[in-house]
Parts: sequence; C-alpha cells; structure tokens
Amino acid sequence: MKKIFSLLALTFTLMACTHHTYTVSETTNNSTPRIREKMPEMVGPQISSAVPDATAFRMSGDYAHNVAVTLNSNGELLYFPAPSDITADSEPVELVDGWWLNNQGLGPNSVFTKYTFAEYASLPATPSIEQLKLSIIPGAKVTGFMELPYKIGEANDNLEAVKDFVKSH
Repeated sequence: MKKIFSLLALTFTLMACTHHTYTVSETTNNSTPRIREKMPEMVGPQISSAVPDATAFRMSGDYAHNVAVTLNSNGELLYFPAPSDITADSEPVELVDGWWLNNQGLGPNSVFTKYTFAEYASLPATPSIEQLKLSIIPGAKVTGFMELPYKIGEANDNLEAVKDFVKSH
C-alpha cells in the first residue's frame, strides 16, 4: 500500500513538470563552453499546487558556479544531474547574508563538485558515479537551508521580496 501512495505522489509530481526547450551554443568568443539558453515556455494547463516551494541555501565556500550533487545519510549519491539538465537557469542567484536562491534542486545534504556549470553542461554524457564521487570538493557543502514562501518559478521573479524574507529570518 505504501508503494502505491509513493507511486501516486511521484505521478502527480511528474504531471506538474513543464517541458522546456533549450538551444545549444558550442562556445563563447573565448572558446569557453556555453550553457544552453532557455527557449520560451510552452503553453498549457499547469497544476500549480504541485509545484514545490523555492528554497535558499548557504555554502561552506565560494561554490556558486559549481554543480552540486546530493548524498544520502550513508554518503552515497542520491541525486546528480545529467549534463542536459544544466542550463543558464541552473546557477544560484545571490540573495543576502551568504544566502543563495536554489535553482539546481539542492538539498541539505548537497555537496559541490569541481565541475563548473559550463563544463558540466558541455559533457557528452553523465559522469559515472565513481567519477562524480571523485569530483566532490572536500568540505564543499550546503551549510544552511531555508524554504521560501514562493513557488520555484515565482522566486526568481520576486528577488527583492525573497531578499526581504531571508533578511527577516
């Protein structure tokens, strides 16, 4: 019975996801790989109540340009993105007092890898679990995590209000 409820929750969550199309830019003028640029949203009905709340996080150092992965309580990889998941919209946005708006799906157990967003997005395939584990920067982790009173898409559109909320908490 528990499996059925988990499957239903996952189904409803996936139904709420929107589809995005991205263009691929091979390099910038200085031969640095570019992150894919987001195309306009597709139009259609959305289930707004299933969209998760936005979150903010603090980190143990300057890792805002590094791709994060999430570990479980045993230190095993729980979540890691595919290179195609990394877009120009994935990088966190600086808020206030060391807090950053989470645009990558980090959690309290997230750690940062040596891969920058541009490097990771240009990879031809997802690194192996072993490669990802070896890429984790020692001590580079999420040190604070906060749920925000905005849905994920709303937070980026209301940065001043998000900053005010973070300052007051």
